[in-house]
Amino acid sequence: DAAAGGSAAAAVAGVEDRPKWGSTAEFILAAVGSAVGLGNLLRFPFLVFSHGGAAFLVPYVLAVLCLGIPVLGMELMLGQVLQRGVCDGLAMLHARAWGIGVAATLASFLLASYYSIIMAWVWCFLVASVNEVMPWSDGRAADYFYGDVLGQQGAPTDADRPRPLASGLGPCKWWLVMGLMANWVLCFACVYNGAKSAGKAIWITMPLPYVLLFVLLVKGATLPGAGDGLQFYLWQWRWAAIADGNTWVDAVAQIFFGLSIACGAMPAYASGCSTREKIGRNTWIIGLANSATSLYAGFIIFTFLGHLAREQGTSVADVAQGGWGLAFVVYPTALALFGPGTGQFFAVCFWVMILCLGVDSAFALIEAPICMVCDRFPWCAEHRRLTAAVACLSCFLVGLPMTTEGGYFVIDIMDTYVSRYTLIIAGLCECVFVGHVYGADRLQHEARQLCGSGLGAWFPPVIKWVVPGILVSMLGYNIQQEARGTYGGYPRWAIAVFGWVPCVVVPLSFMLYGCCRPLHLVRPEAGGDGAAGHDRDRGG
Repeated sequence: DAAAGGSAAAAVAGVEDRPKWGSTAEFILAAVGSAVGLGNLLRFPFLVFSHGGAAFLVPYVLAVLCLGIPVLGMELMLGQVLQRGVCDGLAMLHARAWGIGVAATLASFLLASYYSIIMAWVWCFLVASVNEVMPWSDGRAADYFYGDVLGQQGAPTDADRPRPLASGLGPCKWWLVMGLMANWVLCFACVYNGAKSAGKAIWITMPLPYVLLFVLLVKGATLPGAGDGLQFYLWQWRWAAIADGNTWVDAVAQIFFGLSIACGAMPAYASGCSTREKIGRNTWIIGLANSATSLYAGFIIFTFLGHLAREQGTSVADVAQGGWGLAFVVYPTALALFGPGTGQFFAVCFWVMILCLGVDSAFALIEAPICMVCDRFPWCAEHRRLTAAVACLSCFLVGLPMTTEGGYFVIDIMDTYVSRYTLIIAGLCECVFVGHVYGADRLQHEARQLCGSGLGAWFPPVIKWVVPGILVSMLGYNIQQEARGTYGGYPRWAIAVFGWVPCVVVPLSFMLYGCCRPLHLVRPEAGGDGAAGHDRDRGG
């Protein structure tokens, strides 16, 4: 019919005009930039500490090999072979699979929305770092972060604080709104023209953090007490932590966040590649670069924590905080110990590094919904700049509730539910569809026909059985933990509004709607840099 014909025409048209990466190096830098972010620098080292020291590396390495590499390879194949984002790509493989792609893209949108608020906090610290006297130089980093930046009365761990969100969200903080706006203006400048503009920005935003990390590593290694921090980081083995289910849940969540998988970002990036790119090689480079950066960041962080512990006359365990306290309380405190002038210099280096890492990940996350809309609607592809502007504005508006006094807790809820449910459900459905419906061996065969590269004979059985088995186990564990009580002691309305509805109900609804309303697309003929495969009619 006319609708099917229009969908087919939209699927075929525009492949040649799709924004492309300028080179292999440009794509790898962009993909690594998407993978490497705040989770590597802030979250991973604390997880190592809190889950048995170096013993945490056991589930982490297993998660990389059994989940990260195969799922990353599968998503790179989908994007590169089909030359489409995850929604239209899955629809080309089966008319009823497009809802899975929408659910994954929704995860990307949610991640980008609250990720940008954290970047607004970074803007506040960066601006304050250029003052002659930094606001936290007198040891008041916690007061500055929770009071001046977040606009709260005391830290969330204070015993005399009222129940979080008990009196609602409160008003927006204008400085956070300005920081949020600055972040999305910067992201729009990077993504307005797709791979062409992002490819230019990535040559600055990706290498610069590694240079600044090296500067901080050299400085940290020369500080008194650095050895104590490294000993705490690497040689504290508590094997009992491996028997704790939370250790494995956090290891898997770190891989999903770290590699930006199951959220549509990697297929969107891979769709801008030439079909001749070596998928197997790129998968291993991106995966190993992400893990190596996490380990590298741990060395830097714990040298500073060791120095801070020495200066305060306490142990590393007493200064190592979890969550955002590690980034926005411990780091400023450690940097202020360098004294006037030097402290400002290293503080600016640190916050610029965080900003670059965050912007890399943020514009990769927003690229997924932009790619989905441009794939689906030719008019949006023709007016990509307007589409990108609307996407960035939408994330800005969704992020406004997180600029309130209660926004810190909204981020905590969304972060938990996206990692526990949205990413897990999307990843599970992707793997079940590719492994059992379309065929993982079939997808890998098509990739090998195009670029001569795959992941090996182990890839199909891992996607079919190993990954779904692990994700089903994780999902069951998370539901069991949820049944024991409301997460974080938050009001039920907050858990429903910011947790269950956007992170579980809406993604599942899109999947069910996709099953009921097939989307018939035609795969363009193989050739040049177009999509692979043959024209076929995918019936319901």
